[in-house]
Amino acid sequence: MGSRTARRRRAVVGVATLAGLLSVGGLAGSGLVRSPSQAAADTRPPAPSVITAPVTRQVLRSTVVLRGTFADGRTVSAQPSSVAETEAPSRPAQLVVTGVFTRAGRSVRAARALVEYSGRPVFPLPGAVPAYRDLVYGEQGGDVEQLQKALASLGHGTGGDTRGVFGPGTEQAVRALYRQLGYPVPVSRDESTAADPDGRTSTGADASASPGATPRQETSSTVHAMVPASEVIFVPALPARVVSVPVQVGDPVKGPVITLARGGLTLTGQLDPAQAGLVTPGMKVSVLSEATGAQARATVESIGALVTPGDGKEGSSDSGTATAATAGGGAYRPLVVKPDKAWSTAFAGQDVRITVTAASTAKAVLAVPEAAVTAGADTHTSVTVVTAVGGRRTVRVTTGASADGMVQVTPAGGADLEAGDRVVVGK
Repeated sequence: MGSRTARRRRAVVGVATLAGLLSVGGLAGSGLVRSPSQAAADTRPPAPSVITAPVTRQVLRSTVVLRGTFADGRTVSAQPSSVAETEAPSRPAQLVVTGVFTRAGRSVRAARALVEYSGRPVFPLPGAVPAYRDLVYGEQGGDVEQLQKALASLGHGTGGDTRGVFGPGTEQAVRALYRQLGYPVPVSRDESTAADPDGRTSTGADASASPGATPRQETSSTVHAMVPASEVIFVPALPARVVSVPVQVGDPVKGPVITLARGGLTLTGQLDPAQAGLVTPGMKVSVLSEATGAQARATVESIGALVTPGDGKEGSSDSGTATAATAGGGAYRPLVVKPDKAWSTAFAGQDVRITVTAASTAKAVLAVPEAAVTAGADTHTSVTVVTAVGGRRTVRVTTGASADGMVQVTPAGGADLEAGDRVVVGK
């Protein structure tokens, strides 16, 4: 009996287990079978949503950004070629640098020794005409007048000398200049021939002399102060900036020992010809050196003619300053920038970013992305505002200035539109 009961129980459990498995399999199979309508519903795209952007209140500025390079403008160099004689003469064996008293980037004033070679100074004086000759006693000309003006500006008057004539007053002023510099005065020697007691010169044989007489020859040397061309650098405006000092103490003099900028730094940008119509002289400019962080305000001074690399014009601009071709080597128009105040020397040699403000609103205005403005069949423009609960309302607007993808909007007919509202810009 017990054995039959156990067999019956096992049979009932087996039947129940099989029924459970068949039920689970049926449910799983039903999940894999979909009707055509269900398949279409499953593949239908989701309900469309909208992309919104906030209404802002800001000053709109239309800008043009370009690259520019600072250059030193016109420069003047000193390249000594000789050593002047002094009242205590010495004869150097060679021209060699014996002192360096400044460095690139420094501002220098008049009558200060900047470099010394073979014991002689190189110093600047104010003047536009370069030193092209030694200025000695008795010389005349515009360069002499320039020297006289420079001496007077340093407090060394030239007495009663005629303007442009190197006379005794100018000579005394030159002596005072070199005493100020702390160097022996350079001199020139005026060789002259003396006459004999009878009033006849004695530089050669006298035809009226008695036979056998030996003619007398007497010469004298007059020493005058002078200014050697190798020692002075005339610069139109002082203080001036040192562009380079390519020598060290002990170097032989084989070229320029110092170069000064004859004018201030100049900035020339490379304007894309496609943007030239957006920029005109007088527009405001901001300048930034990413390398140093230096910033400045300026204005557009001029826009030059089209320059195409390879046409021979890319080496210089109308202002005489060097310009660089654009990074891609394409055509450009040189844009000269004038600073509101003198350029800082921190900009020297820098490649900078120039931002030109082509247009600007006078004050902060309501603005939306350009994509938010739509025009209807009635030609009226509007924006669609999304409410806090997800609703939408259309607001008619008039548009104004645009810049950098934003456009000024003014609600029409007293419609409600405020900064912070969200407007539809796409779906």
